[in-house]
Amino acid sequence: MAIFLWFPIDLRNGMKFSPSSVVWAACLVAGCATYRPEPLDRSAVDAALKGPPIESVKVEAARIRHPLLAPVVIDGSNGYSPDEIAVMAVLLSRDLRAMRDQLEVADAQVLQAGILPNPQLGYTLDRPHGTYNPPVVNGASLGLSWDVTSLLTHRDAVAAAKAQSKSLNLSVAWAEWQTAQDARLRAFRILSLEERLPLARETESQLADVASAMQKAVGSGQKTGVDLTAATDAWTQAQNARFDLEKQLTSERAALDLELGQPEGAVVRLRTAEAFPKLSSDAAAAGSLLQGLEERRLDLVALRYGYDSQEASLRAAVLAQFPKIGLNINRANDTTPISTRGAGVTIDLPIFDRNQGQVAIGRATRQQLFDEYVARVAEARSQVGTILANLAIIRSQSSAVDASISDLQRVADACEAALRTGDSDILSCSAARAALAGREMERSRIRQEMLELGVALEIATGRALLNQYPTHS
Repeated sequence: MAIFLWFPIDLRNGMKFSPSSVVWAACLVAGCATYRPEPLDRSAVDAALKGPPIESVKVEAARIRHPLLAPVVIDGSNGYSPDEIAVMAVLLSRDLRAMRDQLEVADAQVLQAGILPNPQLGYTLDRPHGTYNPPVVNGASLGLSWDVTSLLTHRDAVAAAKAQSKSLNLSVAWAEWQTAQDARLRAFRILSLEERLPLARETESQLADVASAMQKAVGSGQKTGVDLTAATDAWTQAQNARFDLEKQLTSERAALDLELGQPEGAVVRLRTAEAFPKLSSDAAAAGSLLQGLEERRLDLVALRYGYDSQEASLRAAVLAQFPKIGLNINRANDTTPISTRGAGVTIDLPIFDRNQGQVAIGRATRQQLFDEYVARVAEARSQVGTILANLAIIRSQSSAVDASISDLQRVADACEAALRTGDSDILSCSAARAALAGREMERSRIRQEMLELGVALEIATGRALLNQYPTHS
C-alpha cells in the first residue's frame, strides 16, 4: 500500500511549510504492511494437528511437480500402494510443511537483496527571536543525500540471494524425496511383516505341538529331558520371534501414520503386493551408477548453488572494502533573505574498518562449503560401492535360502505322506513344517532386505532404479 501526500513548498520565500508535513510525508510515502497476530495457543496447535483428511490429497497427488517424484492417480478404495503412500507423505508431512515455509523466507531475502537503500531527506528550521532592524526571516535548509556505494555490491547481493534460494529449493526437494522413499519403504516393511506374521504364528503353533508331543514322549520314556528342554526352547524362541514381529508392525504403522499426518491409532489401509519391486538390469555396474552422480543428486546440486551464493557474497564483501561515498544536494538560507544552493560528497576514511572481518568470514565459509561438497561426493560414491557389495552378498544368501526351502518342502511333503500311512509320527511332521515355515520367514526377510538396499541405492544415486510391481486390485 502506498499513500502520497502533496504539500506546497515555496523556495522563493524562505521555504515556508510546516515541518510536520515532512514527517507525515516520509511516513506515508513508504509502503505499509499490516500486522495480524497469530498466537501460539492450544486451540491453534490442536487445529493444526488435525491436518487435512487423507482423501484430500488425491487431486494434489495427480498434479504434483517434482524433479524425482512422478504424479500418481490415487484411488484408495482397496487401500494404497507404496508408491501412492510415498507421494501422500510428501503432501501431508508436517515436517516438510515447516521446511517449505523456509522457501517464503528465501523469496523474501531475494526481494530484500534487490532493494537499494533509501535516500535521506533533511530539513532544518531556525526561527529568530527578538526585535531586529532591518527585519529578518526564518533560517532554513533542505538537503537530499544518498549512499552511492550500495550500487557496487547490489548485483552480487542479488546473485547471492537468488543462488541461496535455488539451493534451498533443491534442499527441500531432496528432503521431500527422502521422505517419500522413507514412507514408501515403511509401507513395504508393513507388507513384509504382514506376510511374515502368519508364518511366525504357524511356526510357533507347530513348535508348541512338538513341545507337547515331546512332553508326552518323555512321560512314556521314549524321549529324555534333554530333548524336552530343546523342544521347549525352540517353542519359546518362536514365540519371542512372533512378539518381536508384532512390535515391529506396531512401530512401523505408528511411524507411517506420523509421516502421513494422521491421528494416533489411525490405520492406513495398504494394498497387498503380489511381488516387491526389484532392481532393473542396468543397475549392476558401479561405473554406470556413478556417472553423472553430482548432477542427479539434488543435495549435491543444492550444495553447488550454496557455493555459488557464497562466491557472490565473498565478491560483495571484497567490493564493500571500497570507502562509502555519499552524495548530497542542498538549498538553504540564513536569517537574511539570501539563499544558497550546493552539493557535497562524504567519504569514509578506511582507517579501522576495511570490511576485513566480513571478507575473512566469506573466505572461510566458502572453503567450508567446498570441503563439505567434496566430503558429500566421496560419501555418495562410497555408499554406492558398499550397497552393491551388500546386494551381491544378499543375492547369494537368497539363492541358498530358496534352495533349502525346496529341500524342506520335499521333506515336509514326504513326512505328511508317511504320517498318513503310519510310517511317521506327529512329532517329526510338526518339526518339519516348523522348519519350513521358519525358512519361508527367512526368505521374506531377505526379500525385504534386498528391497531396502535397492531403495538405499536409489537415494545414493539420485535416480529411480526399482521396477514397477503388480498389485492386487
